[in-house]
Amino acid sequence: MTKQLPEFQRLQLDFSAHIRDPEGVPAPSGIEDRRLAIYRELFFNNVRGFLENGFPILHTHYDEKHWVKLVRVFFAKHQSHSPWFIDISKEFVEYLQQEYQANDNDPPYLFELAHFEWAEVALMVDQTMILWEEIDTKGNLLEGILVLSPTAYCLAYQWPINKINVNYQPTQEEKPAQPSFIIINRDQSGQVNQLSADPVTARIMELLQGDEQLTGNQVLTQLATEMNHPNIDEAIIRGEKILLKLQTKEIILGVKS
Repeated sequence: MTKQLPEFQRLQLDFSAHIRDPEGVPAPSGIEDRRLAIYRELFFNNVRGFLENGFPILHTHYDEKHWVKLVRVFFAKHQSHSPWFIDISKEFVEYLQQEYQANDNDPPYLFELAHFEWAEVALMVDQTMILWEEIDTKGNLLEGILVLSPTAYCLAYQWPINKINVNYQPTQEEKPAQPSFIIINRDQSGQVNQLSADPVTARIMELLQGDEQLTGNQVLTQLATEMNHPNIDEAIIRGEKILLKLQTKEIILGVKS
């Protein structure tokens, strides 16, 4: 197919293929290798730099050799669907999920950690605006229709991802029996925060994300029914405290005005 293209386009394709995978694709003829080396290093280091900035904790799980290998295979094999540098992190997560075969050099929570670090970056650059004129921040959370922040998400992982760091890297044998729930949210100052959540709080978030017309009473009544709580009124009283806590964290913004 490339033989049917004009010569300059064939050269561009050969050039880009070699830059992406210099070990697997020969360099196009007629170009000095010294010049090609500049481009090979420039493009790869740009991608590597974005990944190291976007996945700082994941990066600490690898020595230099295995990290470079992981980045290089991603750079060579993955077909990105976005031309924007800001989307490299998203493309990397998609690559790990859909194409990459994990091996003994990878942490057992590779994909979950990558997803969590990407989610924080994605939320930081999210352009969603909050329509405060449509929200009563002092309204009754039980009687009013709750407004969940559009920059708040509840994430579920098999590993305690938000606790993993350079000093805590659990093994497969240390995998918890129960999942971890983490709420990430960008507040009014632009700061991305995280909050560990219990299953009850996670279910409240799930209900609010699934239906934007629920009052606090409706959410807590449904939750109590699902849990077969013996006293609905008592469950609502306890649940209101959770709603108020979420409001102080700017996860629930108030009620519809």
